[in-house]
Amino acid sequence: MNEETKALIRAHISPIMERLIRRRVVDEPFDEMEIAARNPFGYRLVPVEVWKGSKFERSFVTTLGQAIFEQIARIVAEGTGAFAVNQHNTTFTINTWRNEKIDEILTAQRQNRRKPNWNEEVGEILSLDNQNFTQVTVKFDLYVRRADGREEFYGLKTVKPNLDQVEIAKRDMLRLVTGYGNGEAYFALPYNPAGEGNTYRLAGHTPPYKLLQMDDDPCVLIGRDFWNKIGDDESTYSELLELFSEMGEHYSNVIRRDYFQIDIEN
Repeated sequence: MNEETKALIRAHISPIMERLIRRRVVDEPFDEMEIAARNPFGYRLVPVEVWKGSKFERSFVTTLGQAIFEQIARIVAEGTGAFAVNQHNTTFTINTWRNEKIDEILTAQRQNRRKPNWNEEVGEILSLDNQNFTQVTVKFDLYVRRADGREEFYGLKTVKPNLDQVEIAKRDMLRLVTGYGNGEAYFALPYNPAGEGNTYRLAGHTPPYKLLQMDDDPCVLIGRDFWNKIGDDESTYSELLELFSEMGEHYSNVIRRDYFQIDIEN
């Protein structure tokens, strides 16, 4: 990533962190007596810092949600010279047989009558043809058009999506690659909850496997693979982590001082 891209990411994350810290420190400060009242047994068993940290962690996880990653991904893509936009709609016509086959495949997979295989499914759908067409609109969380005209469509989801979210995303992906025809479609997660380098299955979240082979389908990008694809560079993921670490040094000290009231000078 170039320095301008890094600066834009910092400028995007900083106000979000500032608002989060203000909310937890000033607007809605931690109330120890509320914990004592609501969980009288647990409150007496562990240090209050456990409850205080848990409250901040819940707020942080909610704040650092899917929308934040969508926006950072857009900034990263734009930094490569590409055009990028979040929440992008594309309308086109698709052969009715193909459209019906897509629904048939997804229904069979939800009912455990068919195992997912992206390449096999795309080939089967493309083999169908007739003279009837229907208009569809697909929505992707991120659209990227590269300088050479290549188009990329990303359904960027939370790291543990439910089955309905996966089905909606896959339907749009299959419609795009078998109807629109000019574009790459991906189901993407910002990081691997099982840890980078491990199979997604180790995270213990199995619903997506009904519809996608999360560890094998070429349309699935998780963590490093996703960010490096967006940044069009094999170092994008590691550079992004370094940037978060850099920002974390500052905000960790602020949180220790202002929220936990720890004297960071000693």
